Amino acid sequence: MRKLKSYSPDRLWKECRARWHRFRYLRKTKILAVTGSCGKTTATYFLGRILGECGPCYAGVHRNTSRAIYKNMRKMRTSYRYLVQEMGVGFPGDMAKNIRALPPYIGIVTTIGLDHYTSFRNREGTAAEKGTLIAALPPSGTAVLNADDPHVMAMASQTQASILTYGCSEHVDVRGSAICSDWPQRLSLNVTYGDRSVRVETGLFGDLLVTSLLAAIAGALAAGVSLAQCAASLHGVESFPARLSIHRSPQGSWMINDTFKAPFWSVERTVGLMKNAVAPRKTVVLGVFSDTGGSGSRKYRAMAKLALEVADRVVFVGPNAAHVRKIQTAELADRLFTFDGFETAYRFLADTTIQNELVLLKSGSIYHLERMLRGHEEGFNCWRETCSEKIDCADCPNRFGTQSADRFDC
Repeated sequence: MRKLKSYSPDRLWKECRARWHRFRYLRKTKILAVTGSCGKTTATYFLGRILGECGPCYAGVHRNTSRAIYKNMRKMRTSYRYLVQEMGVGFPGDMAKNIRALPPYIGIVTTIGLDHYTSFRNREGTAAEKGTLIAALPPSGTAVLNADDPHVMAMASQTQASILTYGCSEHVDVRGSAICSDWPQRLSLNVTYGDRSVRVETGLFGDLLVTSLLAAIAGALAAGVSLAQCAASLHGVESFPARLSIHRSPQGSWMINDTFKAPFWSVERTVGLMKNAVAPRKTVVLGVFSDTGGSGSRKYRAMAKLALEVADRVVFVGPNAAHVRKIQTAELADRLFTFDGFETAYRFLADTTIQNELVLLKSGSIYHLERMLRGHEEGFNCWRETCSEKIDCADCPNRFGTQSADRFDC
């Protein structure tokens, strides 16, 4: 006999309060949910920016579990015209919990990848879990699907809701074209919907966020926003922090911070953004990858070789740097660098970067590689090897190294 899952009275009470707030404040709200293996945070952020200029809008960005959704609803004290919520999954059944917390009217899916290799093993397993969102949409709702991803498009058969497709391929409803993004240019593209077309000029680095941008525009169109308004709202938009966000260092270099997560399948695409960039010198700084599967050491060395093809310098930081030392040669002495300690790596970058150098930081969040960017801040003194805090170092109460290590993890 299947054992019923029990909940504490406190948790049940919190969920009841959240549902009451949803009934009171969200009865007339158009609810949009965004999911996908990657790009969902930036898509939610962009969509919230568009809808926020059209009426009262709540954007649930980054915190994407059912518990976080319930918590956010309990804080509501006003009504909204729109609510856009990022929905993530870590294990089978998570999406169903999210939907119970906040049933959406419009569902948006970005990309299916291998971010949760341990839980789902393959793209088909991940797509099945993410597809629960589309299957739960009401017939009067809209499924906004990435036509460039076959795993996403397969979800169309799971719903009776209307289908709105987006992408860069032919025969999609919302199409991106004429993409320009080679640094120092910022991302711009034409977006066509029906017989209308606009030029969207952003402040973004590279073309990796095109999918998120188109997902946000398509989601806004599904909610009744005009294409012209979408372009106006996204003019000059910058990325969500630590998702290819652009920063200027005190030494005069440009630093691209992409350190929130780094599933191995996506690292190559990120590093590849450096290939066509134009800068006096290009440096790639790599930390830790996740969801590698198989031999991690071989994959770190493979990524080092790939990075050396598109950048002038490659720097590995942290305990995984040892994997890369096996390919170190005399010819690579001034191009490939490895550092076990974060402070030593920071000092190296601070002392050797040149004016307008382009530096890409790529790593999973557990090592907080953004310290290569934050280290110049006055009083910053946190160089621990690992950290369980899921916040940027700029927001950490222990970034000055003055708090007890027993109280904080970083």
